Amino acid sequence: MARMCVKTRRLDVARVCLGNMGNGRAAKALREVETEPEPEAQVAMLAIQLGMLEDAEKLFNCCQRYDLLNNFYQASGQWKLALETAESHDRIHLRTTYYNHAKYLESVGNKTLALTYYEKSDTHRVEVPRMLQDDTSSLEIYVNKMKDKNIYKWWAQYLESQSDMDSALRFYERAQDYLSLVRVHCYMGNIQKASEIANDTGDRAASYHLARHYEGHEDIKQAVHFYTRAQAYNNAIRLCKENSLDDQLMNLALLSNAEDMMEAACYYEEKETHMDRAVALYHKAGYVSKALELAFATQQFSALQLIAEDLNEYSDPALLARCSDFFITHSQYEKAVELLVAAKKYHQAWSCV
Repeated sequence: MARMCVKTRRLDVARVCLGNMGNGRAAKALREVETEPEPEAQVAMLAIQLGMLEDAEKLFNCCQRYDLLNNFYQASGQWKLALETAESHDRIHLRTTYYNHAKYLESVGNKTLALTYYEKSDTHRVEVPRMLQDDTSSLEIYVNKMKDKNIYKWWAQYLESQSDMDSALRFYERAQDYLSLVRVHCYMGNIQKASEIANDTGDRAASYHLARHYEGHEDIKQAVHFYTRAQAYNNAIRLCKENSLDDQLMNLALLSNAEDMMEAACYYEEKETHMDRAVALYHKAGYVSKALELAFATQQFSALQLIAEDLNEYSDPALLARCSDFFITHSQYEKAVELLVAAKKYHQAWSCV
C-alpha cells in the first residue's frame, strides 16, 4: 500500500501506512520534507525510504529539483551522475559536489584523483597538505609544483615545526610572509637581517614584532623606530615618555590620534619643559580652551595668534574676550574686532534661544 502511494502520490495515505508499518525513520523523513514546495519532491523522498530509487530519480527530474537529485546521486554512490547533474543543472552546488567527491576518493585510497577534485573545489590549499602530510616527498613535489603562496606558507610552517629553519625561511620568503620571516630570524639571532626585511618591505606586522623584540632587549631607539614603522604610535609614545625622548615624542604625537596628543601635551606640561609643544598639542588635539589657558600662562604669544584663528561665535565668550584684550594690548586691533564680533554673535544666539 505504501509503495502504491508513491504511484498515486497520496502522501496522506502514505503517512497512515508508515504508521501501521512502524517505520519511524521513513515517517520522520516524510515530515522533514513537508517544507519542500513541490509535491513530487516530497513523494520522491518517500520513494527513497521505500527503496524505489528509479521512481525517486524520475520524480526529482520531473519537478526539476536538481539539487535534491544531486544529493540523491551522491548518497547512492552514483558520482558520475552527481557530477554531471551539478555541472549541467546545479552549478550553485558544483564546488561542494567536487569537494564531496574528493572526500569519497580519498576514503577509497585514490589520492591522485582526490587531489584533482580538491583543486576543482578550491579547497586544495588546506585539504591536499592534510591528505599528504604523511607522505612528505609527495607533498614537497606538490608544493613546488603549485607555486601558491598559501601552500608555501603551510609548507614553511611544517618545516619550521620540524626545526628545519633554513628551508622554512626559503618558503616563507616565497610566500612573502614577512612577519614569519622576521619572527624566525629573530629566533635564530639574525636581528640585522630581520631589520632589513622589516625596513625594506614596510610590513606593519613584521615591524611590530621586531619592535617588541628590541624593546625586550632594551634597545629603545630601534624599538621606537619599528613601532613607528608599524604605526603603533601609542607604543612608541610610551617608550619616548619613559625614556625622556622629548624630541621624538612631539613628532610621534602629531602622527597619532587626539588622545595620544593630549597625553603627550600633559607630559610636557608636567615636566614644565617645551611648553610651546604642550600648547601646540592641546590645540591640535582639539582642546582649544586648555591650549589658550596654557598659552596665556606661559606667555606663548605666537601660539595665541595661531589658536585665535580657530575661534568663532561658538567659542567660549570669556576666551573670546580675553583673546581680544590680548590683541588690543599688542595693537592688533583688526583681530581684536573680529573676536568681539564673534562674541556678539554668541550673545545674540543665546538671546534668541
